[in-house]
Amino acid sequence: MELTVLLVIMFILYGNSETALVEPYNFHIECTCIRNNHFLITNCSNLELSELPTFPSNVNVLDLSFNRFGILKNKSFDNLHQLIQLNLSDNQLFHLPRDAFYGLSRLQNLNLNSNNLKYDLESFPKLVFQPLISLTHLNVAHNSKHVDKFPDEVISHLTNLRSIAIDAKTTEPNETAFGKGFLQLIHLQTLTIHNCHLHFNSYTFENLKYLNSIDLYRCLIRTYTYGTLSGRHLKFLNLVRLREQAVHGIIPKSIMHDLSNTTEETLIMTKMFVDQNIHVDLDYLIRKLENTAVQTLYLNRNNMYMSENSVRLLPKSLMFLDLSNNVLEALVISMPNLIFLNLTGNKLGNFLQRYRYCRSNITKLKAIYLSDNAIDRLVVSIFHGHPLLEVIDLSRNTLTDINFDLTHLHNLKMLDLSSNRISSLSPMSIKSINEIFKKSDLKINLSKNVLQCSCDTYQFLTWMAENSNHFIPRNDYKCKFSNCSILEIQQFKHIFLQIARECESHAVLIICISIAIFAMLTVTIVGLVYRYRWRIRYLYYMTKSKYKQNKHSDSYDAFISYADSERDFVLKDCIENFEQHGNKTLCIHQRDFLPGEEIANNITNAIHESRKTICIVTRSFLDSYYCMFEYNMARMESIYSRNGQNILFLVFYEQIRPKELPLIMLELVQQHSYIEYPHDEQGNIVFWAKLLEAIS
Repeated sequence: MELTVLLVIMFILYGNSETALVEPYNFHIECTCIRNNHFLITNCSNLELSELPTFPSNVNVLDLSFNRFGILKNKSFDNLHQLIQLNLSDNQLFHLPRDAFYGLSRLQNLNLNSNNLKYDLESFPKLVFQPLISLTHLNVAHNSKHVDKFPDEVISHLTNLRSIAIDAKTTEPNETAFGKGFLQLIHLQTLTIHNCHLHFNSYTFENLKYLNSIDLYRCLIRTYTYGTLSGRHLKFLNLVRLREQAVHGIIPKSIMHDLSNTTEETLIMTKMFVDQNIHVDLDYLIRKLENTAVQTLYLNRNNMYMSENSVRLLPKSLMFLDLSNNVLEALVISMPNLIFLNLTGNKLGNFLQRYRYCRSNITKLKAIYLSDNAIDRLVVSIFHGHPLLEVIDLSRNTLTDINFDLTHLHNLKMLDLSSNRISSLSPMSIKSINEIFKKSDLKINLSKNVLQCSCDTYQFLTWMAENSNHFIPRNDYKCKFSNCSILEIQQFKHIFLQIARECESHAVLIICISIAIFAMLTVTIVGLVYRYRWRIRYLYYMTKSKYKQNKHSDSYDAFISYADSERDFVLKDCIENFEQHGNKTLCIHQRDFLPGEEIANNITNAIHESRKTICIVTRSFLDSYYCMFEYNMARMESIYSRNGQNILFLVFYEQIRPKELPLIMLELVQQHSYIEYPHDEQGNIVFWAKLLEAIS
């Protein structure tokens, strides 16, 4: 595996390379070769080889993994003086002859992983690695099913060795898995134990004095003694899926006690606390590491929780923290120098609706991952104090919009909102994102959201089309129409401009219909107001009068309505015949209207307080605004206050033809009686008698 990775890296690093299928030297084997200016890389993996082919002497990298080699012959590679990488992993090797690697003085990487080699001097003769004077990386892991202690004298002369991958097992508590031969490996810094069954104590690493990287992936710890790791200066410590044979939880806590006195830079504790019955307090773990120099910390895939009331200051050295896939329902930390924070796959949705996860005023955080936390909304200030933030991942939640503040994030480069419930963004969200567009080449991922394609989201869709270069990926968007059909969007502008045209045509139709409806309503309202104008005016003045007078009484027998040209007739003849001879009380506007009162109010009150209204009809009367106003108010009085009883009495003082009369007056003349003034002495007597009788 290591050799395969190296092949890829070399192919990428060195340009002008050519890939060719090279005809092998023993004809019946086809090995793939890659030629470039620096290396000749030959790949013969997965060819079911049981015997070694012959290779050109200038091969630099040789991959023979996943074949069926059982044994190597002496000096099998003696002509490959330029070889620096050799991969023999995943074969069936059970024995290495003494001179198996003769001639490989430049070999730097040897991989014997996953064979059938036993950890004894029969499989590994004492001087088998002697020719490998340049070897720096050795992998002898996953060999013997029954792990024994590796014969350390076999590798004691590999003084240039920098890393080793090996199996290790101890049966006694005070036993060491690495003999004194390892003391000679003064450059050995990296130890990877694959098949690990160990009693950890002060003897475990006593012969590995120069280690700065320990990988204990899936290691079964039989016992652990305090102080085993304490005081070590490590750059890397991997405790992924660490298992214990003792009572659950005891050994991990012992290790945490030792880690508080180490100086590891990268610490991996993935799946270290996975017992479903034990939940580990994150506050406790961070407290154990607060005085260390840890820079990268993996605490993912554990059963960790944190109290809502706890506020924990992270180590000042910590820059990378992975807390993904735990059971965190609350998190409050202070992060003075943290750059990367991964909170994916927790249960922080409810907590983050109300509180922020960070209590630092200003942080150095550049990336925050909050995906898969059942978040439907976030507190507005969730990212305040993060001026350097470049990446926000909120994918796989239940957000429907951006309800949090982004305006201050001028360095934001990636906003992942994929796999949420967003159908569109609000104008406020669009405005805040536009501000970021001006200062940063922000990329937004809205894929796996079903966008709403309708006229209601026209502004949002147009905005997306205009800024399509800011949305990734471009071919993973879906749009839902009003008829519930869903279309995959291949090109933003094409689909959005089509919707825009449809919405514009709908808009014209809606505007036209709205104008027509408004016009119809206006005409109808104006018509109704005009038709019932006198009724409205009457009700208005009566209501207004009601607030000024608590009680109305019939104070007058008749109200006389006349034009100024008939003033003498009213003041002389009417007053004399009605009041002096007829003992009646008249209301005459020149005499009885209240001074300072609005004319319309005086008229309405006078008509309302009089039993009858007498209109002295002349052409001047018909031309007078106030005379016709008095006539119509009296007509409304008859309808609304006198239960339909006619209180109007018309006196035609001049000869007027019917066609000269307004329709509203002509109707009254046709339905009710009226009287004409005779203008002679004999007729006047009868005239006044009839008038007195009419108003009595």
